[in-house]
Amino acid sequence: MNKHDTDERIAYRITSDVDRVSTRVIRGVEEIVGEDDDRRTWLYNSIDPDALDALFSQKHSGGSREDGKVVFTARGCKIVVHGDGEIHIYAPEAHDSDE
Repeated sequence: MNKHDTDERIAYRITSDVDRVSTRVIRGVEEIVGEDDDRRTWLYNSIDPDALDALFSQKHSGGSREDGKVVFTARGCKIVVHGDGEIHIYAPEAHDSDE
C-alpha cells in the first residue's frame, strides 16, 4: 500500500491483485483506522463483499474488467475501487496523519 496526500486527506493506493477486492479493501481500511472487533463484518454495513468481488472478477470470456469504478464509504473512509484493480482509500477527515 502506497500512501499519498489527496485533497488534504491521507490517501492510500493499493495495486496488488493477489487477493480478492473485498479482502484488499478490508486490509487497507484496517491498516488506516485499526482492526475492528466485528471480525471484518463491518464491510457488510456499506457494501456486499461478494457482490464487490463479482463486479471486478474476470469476464466469462476470461478477460479482465478494466472499465468502471465503485465508490463507497466504510468506517469513515472513502473507498474507490477501479476496474483496473487499483483501489484508493481515503482516511477519515479526522484521521491523524502522524500515526
